[in-house]
Amino acid sequence: MKRLANTSRAARRSLPQRMLKRLIVPSSDAPKNSGWKQWFEHLQGNNVAKMKELQSSLMKDLKIDGEFHNELLMGEINQWHFRNDRATIATPTLLLHGYAATSMAFYRNFSGLSKYIKDLYAIDLPANGLSSTLPLDIHYPRALPLKVKIKDDHFRLPYTIDAMHNKCLIQNFEDYYLDALEQWRIDNKLDQINIVAHSFGGYLSFKYAVKYPHSVKKLCLVSPLGVERSIYSINNQWRSNMNYRIDYDNPSSKFYCKKMAPIPKIIFENQTRLLRCLGPLGAKLCWNYITAAYSRVPGDKYKEYIFELFYSKTGITSTAMDIFTSLFERNLLAKDPLLDAVCHLHTDSLMAIYGEHDWMNKAAGFELIREAEEKGIRAIYSEVVSSGHNLFLDNPLEFNSQVVDFLNE
Repeated sequence: MKRLANTSRAARRSLPQRMLKRLIVPSSDAPKNSGWKQWFEHLQGNNVAKMKELQSSLMKDLKIDGEFHNELLMGEINQWHFRNDRATIATPTLLLHGYAATSMAFYRNFSGLSKYIKDLYAIDLPANGLSSTLPLDIHYPRALPLKVKIKDDHFRLPYTIDAMHNKCLIQNFEDYYLDALEQWRIDNKLDQINIVAHSFGGYLSFKYAVKYPHSVKKLCLVSPLGVERSIYSINNQWRSNMNYRIDYDNPSSKFYCKKMAPIPKIIFENQTRLLRCLGPLGAKLCWNYITAAYSRVPGDKYKEYIFELFYSKTGITSTAMDIFTSLFERNLLAKDPLLDAVCHLHTDSLMAIYGEHDWMNKAAGFELIREAEEKGIRAIYSEVVSSGHNLFLDNPLEFNSQVVDFLNE
């Protein structure tokens, strides 16, 4: 297991600080797009045709070994399948995107990875990108929320919660994706698969491997979200009105909490809807954010694609938002964190890989690998230089190399 690298000053900035800077200050080499024009073009209709057009534009310039095709599998899941009979990695491998993203997040990796992987897949999760929005059936009433009151370096809960009720409700939201992934595997007639999954996709793929242990061979978590234990975990058994001291440093402790201020409730619950409400200014702010966040990605095609995803009325669906906000707190700590579930993981191998300048909690990922090793799983921690949270986009050559080495071992 590799040693944990030092965290850069940029990675230590709070999430709200980074978001605000990107909204206000665009990338220095960003093209000057008119907010009025972008706003007017998105007044009516959905963005499906435009998303398809930009997806095709991104894919047409790629040089792929073997063959590939795109389909809407069973009329539901937008899927890319790359087939290379000369490749050496025989286990089918799925690339799984994070929140507010699609399969196109990996467009810079398709060429490099398909050289070595015989059957490489990338999909849009249900209610994301060009996949259909499946019905979200919630079988339990909304639970009494975990209310944590923080003062100075202490916290307390004014009341206890029904942990089992919360657990069942969280499982219900997770199953929207987990069961769809299992159905996708069955529809493709696949046996065990490898999964390479980013951010929220990493969170989901971990939970998928726990629920369907015989379906996953190797699991690569790319800057995964929701790893840390924390005071917000529904697995903690807190007593009401008792003061507990917060641990701001150790993400493996149930007393852990981030120092950063939570995302304001109106932003967390409405997200890109707020940008559309701001008219041309919102369109301009959205473009600023994208050009800053994806400044390491060459050209404008992918940035235009992400703008369609972020700003259009049908880009990030209400179903996707509802699930995400039901699984995470406003400081992006998971209600049922991965470290609480590592004891139930049974994959052959596990990898946690981060960007050198990643804002995600690397110490939590390092702890995840350590605890996985303790239970006998072959586990690896690694980092990709000159990259941030989107390390596969920022430095695709090194990312591809490390992933291929992991899958080949």
